[in-house]
Amino acid sequence: MNLLGIDAPYRGQGMGKQAVLFWETDMRQQGFDVVMTSTLSNEDAQHVYRKLGYRDAGCFLLPNEPLEIAFTKVLI
Repeated sequence: MNLLGIDAPYRGQGMGKQAVLFWETDMRQQGFDVVMTSTLSNEDAQHVYRKLGYRDAGCFLLPNEPLEIAFTKVLI
């Protein structure tokens, strides 16, 4: 996934979860078995991904940015 953002007034209503699940379905239909995404370590999104079954796959540092955490998920 390249970029997903939910405006502040709409957070906590399940819209991010629904967007991720929609993307996963699309990836499954295209024949992918594993997906990968990332988020900055200071963002709440990392907790959403973990709740949806994503596993930490590593991290990296971008210049002048907080730590970036990579996640993967096996699509069943």
